[in-house]
Amino acid sequence: MNFRWLGICSVAGMVAFASCASTNKMEKMKLDCTERVTKALELYKKKKYSSVLVRLEDARMQCNGSPIMDTVLFYLGMANVKTKKYVEARTEFQRLTQDFPGSPFFDEAKFRIGYSVFKQSSPYNRDQQETREAIRLFDDYMETYPKSAFIDSAAFYRTEAYEKLATKEFKSAQFYEKVHEPDAAVVYYRTFIGQFPDSKLLDQARFNALSILIKLGRDTEARELLDELLAKGTSKALKKQAKALFAPGGKDGAASSK
Repeated sequence: MNFRWLGICSVAGMVAFASCASTNKMEKMKLDCTERVTKALELYKKKKYSSVLVRLEDARMQCNGSPIMDTVLFYLGMANVKTKKYVEARTEFQRLTQDFPGSPFFDEAKFRIGYSVFKQSSPYNRDQQETREAIRLFDDYMETYPKSAFIDSAAFYRTEAYEKLATKEFKSAQFYEKVHEPDAAVVYYRTFIGQFPDSKLLDQARFNALSILIKLGRDTEARELLDELLAKGTSKALKKQAKALFAPGGKDGAASSK
């Protein structure tokens, strides 16, 4: 008997057996991962987001290397959004876009990064670092992906972030008006007008500033702002009120609107 040939055959058989076992194990792992994610998505549809997070975190640990890992990351991000954990949501969306650039979830995940930062931002009267970062992210997104299905959503939230910054500056001007510091108020309103030319508060800022200037006897400056308001403004009501301030007796009633 050729023991050497027998040994070779035995080794080959063992390798084949090990290969089959490994293949079976991989197939079982894929099946388990698919089942785990499917159950998590069922919970997501039922809005049981905390349970989704638990199941998908488990799936992340067990399914590393699985072809459905992008699905795991996307719904981890979305479940974090739904539970208002925006820092964690951003992290998951960033991982997805970095590790799975070909994923069908890539486009929305890229948008959701900026969205998560915006939702994380503080109210207008506090520090606005995240708001500014959100604007930058939305600008980059709209420039890079102009045909994205989420371009309108990005533009909407970009405007919301912009208006939050505008409101912060507008309220600063109003503050100086309320504490009877008219000169400082005019400076802040002028700064606002220069920095936020697209804000929905722009007409109000022009009107408030020219009202104060009339009270201060600075009619030339007031008329310059009136001309701006009449030429560029969109509020018919504020235009009418502003013109009335320059009518005989109008100066006595000059007062900025809140």
